[in-house]
Amino acid sequence: MFVIPTADDLVTFIKDFTGSTNDAEIKKCIFMAEMSMRNIELPALRCDPYAIENIGIADANGRVPIPGDMNKPILFFKQGTQVNTTATATGTSSQYTITLTSTPAQQISTGMVVSGTGIATNAVINNITGGGGSGSVVTLSLANTGTVSGTILFSSGANDSSQTGPWIVYDRIGDRDIITQGMIAQLYLQPVNVPNVIRGKFSEVADKYQFLPYVAQGDLINMYYYRAWQLLFSPVADELISATGSVNPISGSGPWTIAITGMTDTTGLNVGSKITATAGTGSLGTGFTSAVVTELTSSTSIKVLVTGGTSPQGGTITNIYLTGQTVQTNAVLQTWAEGYVYATLREYYIKRHNSEDAQVYAQKFENAYNIVEDQNNLGKWSGGHTKLTSVWQPRQYRNFAYK
Repeated sequence: MFVIPTADDLVTFIKDFTGSTNDAEIKKCIFMAEMSMRNIELPALRCDPYAIENIGIADANGRVPIPGDMNKPILFFKQGTQVNTTATATGTSSQYTITLTSTPAQQISTGMVVSGTGIATNAVINNITGGGGSGSVVTLSLANTGTVSGTILFSSGANDSSQTGPWIVYDRIGDRDIITQGMIAQLYLQPVNVPNVIRGKFSEVADKYQFLPYVAQGDLINMYYYRAWQLLFSPVADELISATGSVNPISGSGPWTIAITGMTDTTGLNVGSKITATAGTGSLGTGFTSAVVTELTSSTSIKVLVTGGTSPQGGTITNIYLTGQTVQTNAVLQTWAEGYVYATLREYYIKRHNSEDAQVYAQKFENAYNIVEDQNNLGKWSGGHTKLTSVWQPRQYRNFAYK
């Protein structure tokens, strides 16, 4: 089956189809096309609501920060009453351990989510040495982001659901509704250990999610949502290839061909890859325009063409990074290539003032988009049945039916 695996392949396909020879023009058309696809709801864009990075931890006001990669929420849920306990602790930045300076009111255990000053987001307990009381050393899954101090919150793991309930599924409502209905929250029956599924509500207030029934500090909310996706050709963070290396020999008078030996690894590099390195006794030169890999000599050595700037210097270098990378694929291109093709052709012909062909591909794009939306509207890809019955009902309020 024919596929378009990368962004560069998409450019080649569009150039061949249209007869264009202008890469920059095609890339601009792809960018314009992506603007019309930002809200697409494809199965490949759904997150895993049970993964630790998608478990929201409620703050002191019972609110959960909106994830930075969220495009559209599907539903949130809470797997019963969570075990929350606190203790004071100390720890050092970049270390994986903290030391308890007080004894938690409830027993802590491996798998618990940990939060507090200096604790990495979504860190969980991997090991406990010392019984869990004051003086115990707790090993975490993630390194501390700063100096650990003050009160640390320990919450039961994301999959440690209560066997007695209540289990709450939160439906999305508007921000005005969540605020106004929150004012009458005292009129609602508060469920305690009710073995049933409850229909709660959530909405966005500022940059956080707010819930009804209220959630306590430290409660864990499983968040199931469509993720935002990276645009093709957007910059990618530099990747460390080797911590060490040595420049020798050097040939040429500008541009220069150099050999870099003594690398710990060359995995990830290809002919044409651009690199940077930190100077030691040697360097790639200063102010160079580019340093491009021309040959992968072995698993620990490469040849590089350095253009511009001052002459490279023989000697040791450190921190050899692969740089200048761009996003070459995403979930949309992998699973819905027709959207990219039709929308890019539409933008190309609009730019060329060919309204007839632009209309043809605009219609093809709309049809492809509607097919996706139809699957969602039918509840095949999101949504689903609405037959859960709420036991969370108000004592008195005319806008609600009594059971």
